Amino acid sequence: MKMPSPQTTKRVLLIVIFVAVLLSIVPVMATAAPPAQQPSTFMYYVRYGDTLYAIAMRYGTTVPAIMQANGLTSEYIYAGQRLVIPTAPVPPPPNFACTYTVQARDTIYSIAYRYGAPWYQLMQANYLYSPYIYVGQQLRVPCLTPAPTPFPTHTVQTGDNLFRIAIKYSTSVYAIALVNGIWNPNLVFVGQTLVIPYPGSVKWPPVPTITPNLTPSGTTPTLTPTVGPSPTATTAPTGAPSAVIVMTNLTFIPNTITIPRGGTVQWKNTDAVNHTVTSGAPGAPTNIFQSGTLTPNQTFSFTFPNAGTFPYFSEPFPTMVGTITVQ
Repeated sequence: MKMPSPQTTKRVLLIVIFVAVLLSIVPVMATAAPPAQQPSTFMYYVRYGDTLYAIAMRYGTTVPAIMQANGLTSEYIYAGQRLVIPTAPVPPPPNFACTYTVQARDTIYSIAYRYGAPWYQLMQANYLYSPYIYVGQQLRVPCLTPAPTPFPTHTVQTGDNLFRIAIKYSTSVYAIALVNGIWNPNLVFVGQTLVIPYPGSVKWPPVPTITPNLTPSGTTPTLTPTVGPSPTATTAPTGAPSAVIVMTNLTFIPNTITIPRGGTVQWKNTDAVNHTVTSGAPGAPTNIFQSGTLTPNQTFSFTFPNAGTFPYFSEPFPTMVGTITVQ
């Protein structure tokens, strides 16, 4: 039998030593660096009203984790869709050891606000996948001593908005929007019941009182002339008028009269419509006298200091014309 050469014996010995050392190192490596534990997963079927955010909040995971586990490229999901949830449900927070019975007009946001907890944590503590709750429902809430009292409520009336309601109850727009889950503070509707958080906690500046100007400028009737006689032309003179003209059936009666110089004419509107007494002809007023709008039963008087012939008409009805002759 041929004996192995010294070189072969040396190689075999080195291999045996290497294998022995490797076998002694592997258990140490396995003990020192155990393989990372893979997160547990389970299957979830999407319900109506679900969102990825609500599902992630309910099961203690994140939206990106769910999207990655299911190969989603957007947050769009639909009812009946099967999703892989890459984690197990988490236990409720340890400080949610007390219970609260949902009352009428409570919201998940108002309850969370009163108990000083984030609304999403309150949902997570009660395994809620949507913010909808019902009267009589038992919710886990933080233990507070004394227990917070319910907030008052306000029913939205015509013309209300969150700003006016906040001023009325001396609270803030943000607080009202937060506890009622209003994402757009401009969207409230008549009949909506709002929970009013911490009334009296915000001091708004007083609303200034504006006194209207009882003698506003620019309200003189548009028919008032810019050039004309003295104010006595539009003021009833003392004493009886020299002549009276009645406006009836869209006619001046009489439509032609003669008076002495310095005489006064009075016009009385007995029609059912408004009229004016304007000197001149339709389309060419002379601005010697102008009554402004005369409503039914109103009168207008004018004193004629100079002799002459003075035509006049009614601006609303240009076919109504008359003539005053002063001698």
